[in-house]
Amino acid sequence: MHRIRIAAVIVALALVAAACGGGDDDDGTPTGPADTGTATGATGPLAEFGESTDADTALIDKALGPVDPSDEASWNIILASIARADQDLDQATIDKAMECWNNQECDTGTGGELIMGYADGGGDTVNVWRAVSHMEAILQALTYPEIGTIVSTEADFDPDPAVHANDIRFLIQRGVDFIVGYPDMGVAIADAIKEADEAGIPYVPFSAGWVGLPGQEGALVPGEDYLAVVGEDLCALGNSFAEVLNEGVATGEVALLGGTPGNALSLGWQQCTVDALSSDVELVNPPANENSTTGDTSWFPPIIPEVYQGLLTTNPEIRGWAYEYADGMFIGLQTYEDLGIPVENLTVALRTDEQNLFCDWAERDEPSYNIFYSAGGNFQSRIGVTAAMMSLKGAEIPAEVVVPHVMRQVTEDDCDPNRVHEAVSGTSLVPDPVLQLMFGG
Repeated sequence: MHRIRIAAVIVALALVAAACGGGDDDDGTPTGPADTGTATGATGPLAEFGESTDADTALIDKALGPVDPSDEASWNIILASIARADQDLDQATIDKAMECWNNQECDTGTGGELIMGYADGGGDTVNVWRAVSHMEAILQALTYPEIGTIVSTEADFDPDPAVHANDIRFLIQRGVDFIVGYPDMGVAIADAIKEADEAGIPYVPFSAGWVGLPGQEGALVPGEDYLAVVGEDLCALGNSFAEVLNEGVATGEVALLGGTPGNALSLGWQQCTVDALSSDVELVNPPANENSTTGDTSWFPPIIPEVYQGLLTTNPEIRGWAYEYADGMFIGLQTYEDLGIPVENLTVALRTDEQNLFCDWAERDEPSYNIFYSAGGNFQSRIGVTAAMMSLKGAEIPAEVVVPHVMRQVTEDDCDPNRVHEAVSGTSLVPDPVLQLMFGG
């Protein structure tokens, strides 16, 4: 089995954190940090837990944009996570990552005793964003020689909560040491997540995957019922979306879209967007109540056009959209063509940054059509892995690892026509050679 290139350095330094592999001696032994500037040794406030906060500023900017740091405890974990994001992987690491991505279980080859569990409510074959986030977590795990096995499950957006809960229980029975993933079913799988906690298995959802929002009936409490939740401040994100719509639309109709029914990400930002919309902006699809989402698409491409069809047929004058999924917006644009509605006088507020939408926008060259986005967030799965590993080493992890966000307006520079796969976020930290193997055929 292959070890990742930085493993020898980590072992020699007794569990220090690794980041980008450096130049090699003739015998292939890494000799120092690579040009990306990340550190090969544990430094900074998290050094006692084997982590370096000396993250490459270029990778920080790529993943997040020009953000202000979040609270110190959260920001240090984010920096430590990015410091491990190797952008110059050797072939052995790439091969191992692909093996782990293609198989439910893999041996990392390090001989480590820890088993990482990955539980996705979506899956690699049903959603590109999920596939990339899975790979981010795998690449992060491969920087820890303590992790000897990776076990992954995916529910493929099955509408039955039992399928998702059983994936968690499978990982518990498999004896994993921690679980990272996204709980699409929210409180409907709370019992299984509590079983993991009772078994002493830290569970860390990313992408603001709260297992029920605070105050929601049946919600679990991060820091008590599971280790921590990683993601943006959802109300701040929702307010950012509302600000974009208020300024861009000014007066007119808007619609909100979300993911799987009941997921906390959509519910969290939608609650605050609804409250922050100006009185001159009319929401055509208000949620049934404050604890329900609207415009549910399940983030599943086959059903997204139906949602747009329903909204645009009755409201062809919609002038603004808020959605956390740029690729979903791109899919929805086909409905405009089908109904003969021009794509103009339109403002879109998004979370992710899939390239197909941005390149389509550039090609249209329509000055009255504007897009604003935050970040893809794929790398948040890396934060989940690092937070869990730090916890196993005795670190105190904040119940909310807050990932800062900033809204950016799309320009032609945001379109990368050479992207390996058009539906991959521009902010992903998965290197192109890996993406090529994942999606290049």
